[in-house]
Amino acid sequence: MHRILNAIAVGALLAASAPSSARQVTTKDQIIGTWKVVSLKGLTAGSVKYPLGEQPQGYVTVTPARMWLLFVDSRRTAPASAALTDAEAIAAMKTSVAWTGHYTIGGQSPDGLKATARVDTASSPALPGTDRVYFMKVVDNKLTMKSPGVIEPMTGVTSALVIELVKAD
Repeated sequence: MHRILNAIAVGALLAASAPSSARQVTTKDQIIGTWKVVSLKGLTAGSVKYPLGEQPQGYVTVTPARMWLLFVDSRRTAPASAALTDAEAIAAMKTSVAWTGHYTIGGQSPDGLKATARVDTASSPALPGTDRVYFMKVVDNKLTMKSPGVIEPMTGVTSALVIELVKAD
């Protein structure tokens, strides 16, 4: 009996000494809500790029069945009038991304909870019908979304995306 109690005590001490991030598992309930983007990075061939600038604006909202996002480059300039010229429309399209779709939850990985969204509506006509895979990890009020490799609609480059967000609601 004494050995069993010692083993339990040692196990509890080891668990308590492990970093909290190593023990934390993200659940579906934790990702539900509205999140404000802090950064969006594309990682391609060892280089870091910011497809929407270093200070993008936008949000991700996750419901129990659907997620949507809207991101824009904060450096965008306002058009001359409400009716966009062709050049302004092209610039607006190249400095934003938006999509929505139903998602499913997969297993855990060191990068977080796997979520796969089937895009049904998007700002880019190339996205509907495609899957967007993200590994989502919540620590405190921060959500990190990592994608193993997607085509960035703004640039056409295939990148591993890392999106960092903070709880907005």
